[in-house]
Amino acid sequence: MKTKLIILTILLSAPLLSFSQDITSYKATNGVTYHLNDTVRLGKGSGSNGSFVYVADYGPIAMPSIDPNRAPSGRSLPKQFTNTTVVLKAIRKTTANGASKYIFMVNPGGPFRYTMFIDDAISACEVKPCADDATKVGSVADEIKKLKALLDQGAITQAEYDAQKKKLLGD
Repeated sequence: MKTKLIILTILLSAPLLSFSQDITSYKATNGVTYHLNDTVRLGKGSGSNGSFVYVADYGPIAMPSIDPNRAPSGRSLPKQFTNTTVVLKAIRKTTANGASKYIFMVNPGGPFRYTMFIDDAISACEVKPCADDATKVGSVADEIKKLKALLDQGAITQAEYDAQKKKLLGD
């Protein structure tokens, strides 16, 4: 009886062993380098009902073989997770239609893990900071140049320039 229990335990844990942690970090398109066990800040879901399109349960399949074109099993991360965090548990790279994609296995809390197509989620602002954030903010140097041009044109005073520059530099 003990032998059967040991064999059953080994067979049931074999799929878990296939999720070995061979990629430990990834620099995503938003410029953030994510590491295993980091938290990933969620934005809001891009689905019509507010759920997360690029954070979903793809069912009981091996992570390296996930096809990005395959529809999720119907268990997208619900909109209740807007502006929360998930924990990064595994990172994988897959290729579909000749394009490489990075996939995160994330845990929003509880017993389930979700598959996140990280760069797609960033593009859709399901992950923060997202692509829209980068284009809105611009670099600090660009903002200071704009302020300097306003100062040179006489549109702002030296005191206003100094105050805004100090705020931008975080002083």
